[in-house]
Amino acid sequence: MIKILFVSVCATSAFSLSGCVVMSPSPIVEAANLLGSAISGVSSMTPATPQNPIVFAHAPIKEICIEWNGAVALSDFVPSLQSELQRHGVPSRVYDAGTQPGSCSMTLAYAAFVKWDMKTFSNAYTPYLTFASVTLRKEGRVVGSASYKMGAIAQDKWSSTGSKLGPVVDALLISNPVVEATNSVGASNVFGGS
Repeated sequence: MIKILFVSVCATSAFSLSGCVVMSPSPIVEAANLLGSAISGVSSMTPATPQNPIVFAHAPIKEICIEWNGAVALSDFVPSLQSELQRHGVPSRVYDAGTQPGSCSMTLAYAAFVKWDMKTFSNAYTPYLTFASVTLRKEGRVVGSASYKMGAIAQDKWSSTGSKLGPVVDALLISNPVVEATNSVGASNVFGGS
């Protein structure tokens, strides 16, 4: 009887008011919905932790050359990787596989898996990063390796590529602390890549 009265009052009010909120008669259901939304929102903002990082001691890195991997079909992968390297004050440049420049002793190779899905309230498919592996070499010898793997409940599915790669780069560049970006004349140059 109470439910019928509530719906009747709400329906009558809908004609005279600009809006009507219909809530579940169970506060427990409403609390569970609110808690689920809050947990989902907070977990999507937390940075991912790198999977299986292995890093050997090395001197601070002055420059890295990134080996281009054309199999990674994510247009913002390399720019995001370069941006994360720049956060540590490390300029980078990109070279084609097999054409490593002789002047670059530190190289970085990567592999990644991408999936496609539709975002909420969208009718277009969008790619997102599900896995990335990054290997750092000095003169051909591995000095570090770390990877990103999307969480089991995909809480970070739509997080930016940079936020997914950030912890991986942080783990690899332990000898280079994060530096603040400056736009001054004396700021280090970033070698662009394609």
